[in-house]
Amino acid sequence: MHGFLNISLEEIKSNWVALNNASDGKAAAVIKANSYGMGMIKIAKKLIEAGCSYFYVANLDEAINLRKRFTSKKISIAVFEGFFEGSELIFFKNKLTPIINNLDQLNRINKFNIHEKKMNAILNIDTGMNRLGLSELEIAHILKNKDILKVTTWDFIMSHLANSNDKKNSENYKQLMKIKKFSEVFPNIKLSLANTGGIKLGSKYCLDQTRPGIGLYGIDNEGKNLKIKSQILKLPLELYAPIIQVRDVSFGQPVSYGGIETTKRNSKLATIGIGYADGWLRLLKTNSTFSVKKQKCKIIGNITMDSFILDITNVNKNKLKEGDYLRLLDNSNVSKIIKNLDIISYELLTSIGQRIIRKYS
Repeated sequence: MHGFLNISLEEIKSNWVALNNASDGKAAAVIKANSYGMGMIKIAKKLIEAGCSYFYVANLDEAINLRKRFTSKKISIAVFEGFFEGSELIFFKNKLTPIINNLDQLNRINKFNIHEKKMNAILNIDTGMNRLGLSELEIAHILKNKDILKVTTWDFIMSHLANSNDKKNSENYKQLMKIKKFSEVFPNIKLSLANTGGIKLGSKYCLDQTRPGIGLYGIDNEGKNLKIKSQILKLPLELYAPIIQVRDVSFGQPVSYGGIETTKRNSKLATIGIGYADGWLRLLKTNSTFSVKKQKCKIIGNITMDSFILDITNVNKNKLKEGDYLRLLDNSNVSKIIKNLDIISYELLTSIGQRIIRKYS
């Protein structure tokens, strides 16, 4: 028996439409890491139906996989990691858009575009994230040698907000001003800055294109529901796992590896078929409770690779049996689980393992 995810493609589509409308019809979609583990191809197909035509992925392999399924020139696929030596023809033949992160990559694409057919690109400037993008020295070099940007056709000048989840952080505005100041020298090139958090900062951050990622799943980095204008977005998925054994255990018995917990009463325990190999992380054992048949049930003992143990003593014994499935994660408890784990929503979604079957509606 396997756990499974119910994933609503219609709700993902609805979330993207709301984010798109918040930025006057300028939203792309960030679907790297297999759309945060939710299924890149199926999600891209649904978003294309909704009108999305620009996608961002992490690396060349993801981009090629996506392009094999969506061959239209109207669909743009941009690659965050950049443009490495020897990959020029691969990008060109697959109609992919490299994101240029340094002067070496800039020189490389210019050289290709001088001697070969034209390939569009995105210029990424670092405005304070210090992860990817042209450095201040490289930006200064471009400003002194403006013609260097005339060889290649640029879809966007982009940057990435480092603190967009904190509306009060002054660095957000500083980054906005840096990309706008740079663009004054190149006014004919469109701008892209805002991720999901950036959209929430307001329309002045949305510029010519936004890049929502976690927003497709209706939540912010803490797992709280996003409010876009008057619409409350929702987590479009539910995680279920099977009961693989139910047993009666007497008072004072150790439970799971290490025996770190013992039963506090004569108990009925259910072994649930999902564990840390599936993304159900060991840290969840700390004071985590789940509602089962309207009764609170507590995790007891260490979570193991393939399973964990739930105290279901309070549940009517006739209401649960081996083979039943329990809903462990949904819109109602996602923020609580993220808080208990002390992680962010990105980690939770991308941690859900491949043994968990994805079901789509």
